[in-house]
Amino acid sequence: MEKSVFNYVRTQRQRHGLSTHELAFLLKRAPSYISQLEYSDGLPSLEIALALQVLFRQEPRHLFAGLYESVEDDIMRRAAQMLSALEGREDRRSVAKREFLESLPAPDNDDGV
Repeated sequence: MEKSVFNYVRTQRQRHGLSTHELAFLLKRAPSYISQLEYSDGLPSLEIALALQVLFRQEPRHLFAGLYESVEDDIMRRAAQMLSALEGREDRRSVAKREFLESLPAPDNDDGV
């Protein structure tokens, strides 16, 4: 899923008056990594996403809204396919799967930033 999607890392860094070098120091990364992250030239590791949440008090789903939306769309499409494949099956496991899939929340249209 290495595609370029908009994120709010640069916006948050600037909002808090941090330079690229300062954010790099806080994250124990090179300034070039921060630039790549800000311009969506790669995906953050879970560690970096959580570190950014600690720093900016923003959930990764809001910092990386474009990526989140892409993942959400893909998951919901696959869940719909799986639900369709379970149609008419009444065994206990199929019923449990169907209940789980039907309980998934509708996609969120909240910008959150």
